[in-house]
Amino acid sequence: MKWLTTSVAVISLAVFVQPQCFSENDDLSIPASSDLSGITGFGLDLFKTLFPYNSTRNFFFSPYSVWNALTLAYFGSAGNTQAELENVLRVSDKVRTLKNWRTLEFLYEMRQTNNSHYTFNLANRAYFDQTLNLRPCVKDILHNELQLLDFSKPNEAAATINEFVSNTTKGRIPNLVGADDVANAQMVLANAAFFKGTWLYQFKKSATQPGLFYATPTDYYFVDMMRQKGNFRHGVSEELGAHILELPYTGEAVSMYILLPPFITGENGFNAMVERLNADTLHDAIDNMWRIQVEVVIPKFKLQQSVGDELMLALSNMGIRDLFDSARANLTTFDPFTNLSVGKSIHKAFVEVSEEGTEAAAATALISLRIARPAGPEKFECNHPFLFVIYDNLTKNVLFMGAYKNPKA
Repeated sequence: MKWLTTSVAVISLAVFVQPQCFSENDDLSIPASSDLSGITGFGLDLFKTLFPYNSTRNFFFSPYSVWNALTLAYFGSAGNTQAELENVLRVSDKVRTLKNWRTLEFLYEMRQTNNSHYTFNLANRAYFDQTLNLRPCVKDILHNELQLLDFSKPNEAAATINEFVSNTTKGRIPNLVGADDVANAQMVLANAAFFKGTWLYQFKKSATQPGLFYATPTDYYFVDMMRQKGNFRHGVSEELGAHILELPYTGEAVSMYILLPPFITGENGFNAMVERLNADTLHDAIDNMWRIQVEVVIPKFKLQQSVGDELMLALSNMGIRDLFDSARANLTTFDPFTNLSVGKSIHKAFVEVSEEGTEAAAATALISLRIARPAGPEKFECNHPFLFVIYDNLTKNVLFMGAYKNPKA
């Protein structure tokens, strides 16, 4: 947590909040919180709400990117809109949330400056129509995140948004929005994320061979399976009903964790694992792993995901309703004279897992699993549906997560 401690002092000096912009007393001398479990909890809840149950579709997204974009809306909210956002985002104070937000932003920027072990970029921006009268104090506080556009010229507005996102994601997401998406909008939350990391223990290309992947017990496909033997952190979560394996990236600040239910439990076991997943069960599973000789077999894969209206529906089901309702939304902290609401929320993500590493640009039976710790070599073979989480080991933050269920989906 050294980076978090160091960055608090810097941010306290760098960020200026005008009195009574966010509250009656915007006191930035309060310390940033070291408990970021609320961000993880929100991300896992959103995954479970968005996840296509009883489907063989793959799914991938960046909950941290979505959290960042919604936090922008939170800073502009008031009344019941603010209360709903606080409840779902698991925050309670705008000034403290701003300090935590800036602390994490600074942490990732400093990591990029001080090492080249991996790349993690976020594209988060709230675009407002240029006819709005945003409060000067808000523009001062969020000057890097807020931008005025002329949405009456949708082609130009879309091009501006797409250029920003494409630059951030190194071209992996060149077209986040189209002109139809932004035509006549008042506000658009655009968010995209990019990650590229090299495995600490790389897979040899010569060891990659075709193997069977079972989307269901009766539907199977030949896919390229990567293989290696080594000492990896591995565990069994009885609460989740799944094995868990850590694949660290170079530098070990970030890892991929794979959650694999037993093959015999099938779709019910997979769905039960997803339903039981929350910040506590994930952290417990990670904390209770041990290092052991493991033969690892995982498929090479590439996923692209686009989430539009279903993201707004999922957030509404979680309790964020007023924000998307033009009659009820209260974003008067941004502009007290305009009936402002969120017109679009668009998220796209990309992930590619190969021998070298990862590039990422997002009522069932309860099954108890009790297995003693093995004494000899284990085989962790991902030949059936599994969850994967790209996880910051220092902040305990879920950057990306997804489900790989079908090579042909």
